[in-house]
Amino acid sequence: MPVHINDIYYDPEKQFCGMYIASKASMPDFDPTIELLNILNKNKVCLLSISSHRSEDVVHNFIILDLTDKSKLKENMIKNIHEIFGSRLVYFECAESGVPGLIYNVNGYPVILNVSGHPMQVAAMTTSGWKNLVIGMIRRYKGDATLMLWNMGNDFGEAHGKFLLEIKNLSDKNRIMIGLAVLQALGWGKFDLAECDEFGKVVVIRATENFEELITRELLEYENRFLLGFFVGLVSRVFDKACRGTEVKCIKLGDPYCEFLIK
Repeated sequence: MPVHINDIYYDPEKQFCGMYIASKASMPDFDPTIELLNILNKNKVCLLSISSHRSEDVVHNFIILDLTDKSKLKENMIKNIHEIFGSRLVYFECAESGVPGLIYNVNGYPVILNVSGHPMQVAAMTTSGWKNLVIGMIRRYKGDATLMLWNMGNDFGEAHGKFLLEIKNLSDKNRIMIGLAVLQALGWGKFDLAECDEFGKVVVIRATENFEELITRELLEYENRFLLGFFVGLVSRVFDKACRGTEVKCIKLGDPYCEFLIK
């Protein structure tokens, strides 16, 4: 199921409304998110998106509504929220972007990736941004670009591996699996640890829908150098041993996945 980091809506002909609602929860008697959805249903309001997370006993919700031709419902919604949430309501705000027809989570920065209690700010870039970066490097630096991308990925992978080593009481295999899970959460693709020989120091990683393959699909001879460098750096750091890597299968060649062998 796709995860939307943030929804941004713009249509000058529409009347969008964003609301922040932070409320204390007392499960299962009072679930703020369910109560909020009940209010929307009662008022027959079109819900465009909702994001929710819990911090201790407080649930934070941000909703985007389409109130086109129903602007009078806004005040009724606010009244219902205050009445039903009562003293449980910690914070309430209507979001305003300053641009007519534009609505987004104006307080939704920074984007945080929380890995086992280690919050990290995310500076996301779209696949079109990555494509411009990689294609631009290849255009300017020709054959040197692939080595540069490998080195960039390798440095990144080593730093990722160093972070994983700080998580105690884990096997090397589980560290690598967590590392791949983080990449998937960041939108890099879907990854499967097909083999992990902790004694022989051999790892096989399979990738589908990976961003590097997607953005270079028109470059038939291009291999996933950034990802390969990343995996080599990650595994080398986790195994505490200098490793080498090869991409042995590639979707561009008709394989069902891109497969990386690191040893």
